[in-house]
Amino acid sequence: MNASWPHGDPRALAQAIVADPRFAGSTSSAAPQPNLLDSILGWIGQRLGELFRAIGHVLGTRSPFNLTIGVVVLALAAVACIYAYIRFMRLPARQHRAALRPVPIAASASSAELIAVARAAARDERWHDAASALARAALRTLDERERLRFDPARTPGEARRLLHDPAFDAFEREATTALFAAHAATPERFARLRETYAAAFGDAV
Repeated sequence: MNASWPHGDPRALAQAIVADPRFAGSTSSAAPQPNLLDSILGWIGQRLGELFRAIGHVLGTRSPFNLTIGVVVLALAAVACIYAYIRFMRLPARQHRAALRPVPIAASASSAELIAVARAAARDERWHDAASALARAALRTLDERERLRFDPARTPGEARRLLHDPAFDAFEREATTALFAAHAATPERFARLRETYAAAFGDAV
């Protein structure tokens, strides 16, 4: 027994604790995989480092011209990083917001023009815009056929109460669900809305 350490050598005690299977961990020493942006920035950093080493080898590290070129290259690299951020991070979000923006419709648009708007919105998979344009087209069709005067403030539900037409009732139910129920403007809802429009007016959409 060591007189200085009555309970044994602390180094031997530490080695015994580490060797105990109960304290064996399962952690991995592997570094996490870099994401796309980290890979791009790392690649840019490597290329800049190679460029600066080449310039320094040719002109010398303290050359004023070398320093000027370095500043210009850093400025260009900063611009490239900003562009990459806007291109890969900001642009998809901006496109998503643009896709959700309602399409403006002229108050004087005819039923044929509104149906064309509905078809274009459906091709772009903007189902709420497509349903809104088709609902407006139905109200315009009622006016053009002299069944009910067009009022831009009138909803399909108000038109249903004035018409008492079972075929239009079915269209109004689908339109109200597609326009006002939560997350209801779907491809299936719009397909049913088109079917009920054709049944109410005899025109395919």
